[in-house]
Amino acid sequence: MKLALLSDPNTENGQAAINALLQSLVSIKSQSPLKVGYIASQPDPQREYFQQTKMLYKTCGAELSVYLELEAGFSQHALDQLLDCDAIQLSGGDTYRFLKALKSRKLLPVLRQYAINGGALVGVSAGAMIMTPSIASASLCGDINNCELEDLNALNLVDFLFAPHIELHVSQEQPLSEPFQQQLARFSQQICLCPDDAALLSIDKELKQLGQCHWHLL
Repeated sequence: MKLALLSDPNTENGQAAINALLQSLVSIKSQSPLKVGYIASQPDPQREYFQQTKMLYKTCGAELSVYLELEAGFSQHALDQLLDCDAIQLSGGDTYRFLKALKSRKLLPVLRQYAINGGALVGVSAGAMIMTPSIASASLCGDINNCELEDLNALNLVDFLFAPHIELHVSQEQPLSEPFQQQLARFSQQICLCPDDAALLSIDKELKQLGQCHWHLL
């Protein structure tokens, strides 16, 4: 599988992870440029974030051309086009709402099979958490379960959890704060605490870290 998990695509390491993921596809894909699809975490009527992301992929030599919305604007035609892309980006946003919408459309097994079959996935913030076994780590970066989602199980494409936007400067002189340590203590599974300018890249089960992440229970 080819996966990128990041907090912010507009940082140096965020862009480097996306570039490296796309480069891993170049040798096995005949079409040029690579075609990328985008799943919105929630409605974006003006497609503001989609257009910003489209420019980002253009600088990487790829074409972001398929937009899929999961709520009222859902289109089966767009889904079919999405699954024909070389890579799919799972956007940032409300993690609980995003996962609930994916479950309601029964898309978790579809996306999991897409990745197993060789399609690349880029997860940004909420999208990255959805690529892991569970989005339980969303509470660590301040997400609130306003939609009362009970089943937090997600794509399970990696064997750890992911918490984006966690800026930590951990040392003996400056350890984790007591409240944050108490939050972490509730987790028995390994978690990557990822600052904005960091990312993870997993190509065919080889995990590479770009930038400085902090691992809980490594």
